[in-house]
Amino acid sequence: MNNQVSRISDIQLPSSVSTLYIDGSFLPPSSHPISSMAYAWTAIDPDGFILESHYNNISSIFPSALRSEIFALLHGLDSLPQNSKITVATDCAQLLSLWSLYVDAPFIPRMLKESNHLLWSSIRTIMSQKNLDVSLIKVPAHADDPLNNHVDALAKAAHNDSYLSSQNCWLLAFYNLILYLWI
Repeated sequence: MNNQVSRISDIQLPSSVSTLYIDGSFLPPSSHPISSMAYAWTAIDPDGFILESHYNNISSIFPSALRSEIFALLHGLDSLPQNSKITVATDCAQLLSLWSLYVDAPFIPRMLKESNHLLWSSIRTIMSQKNLDVSLIKVPAHADDPLNNHVDALAKAAHNDSYLSSQNCWLLAFYNLILYLWI
């Protein structure tokens, strides 16, 4: 039997990570030449020090603000080592609500009607394969939380990073094809 865990992230965080701050960013066509999605996460140790931050833009056929938030969660969890116990801080109330429906609860066929069900299924798989103990907490958006402000700024910066736009084009095209075929 193959015990290899499939990965979407090439980042491997240390076991000392205790908190992930995540954020997504979506720019609709009215504010950007084309619609754009991006995400970011910041890994924090128990003493509150930033261990690593990551941001990227996401190519998608059906971009949305929620999809960028979910992808931030997916990529952050995939970067964790096995058997991690982690708190994920997000300012997205909808992400918390859907978490309780699609991750904290047993699988239900209704999940397949969710437009982001492939991402939610991937999150469930990563958590199972890596034996992750994950809890989500809500942090206020655009308030005085410096770590949330940091990850928000990173997600927004990803839209304008010309280096990122040339990276992983084939992987993103493949992901979009799979997503398109499932929707």
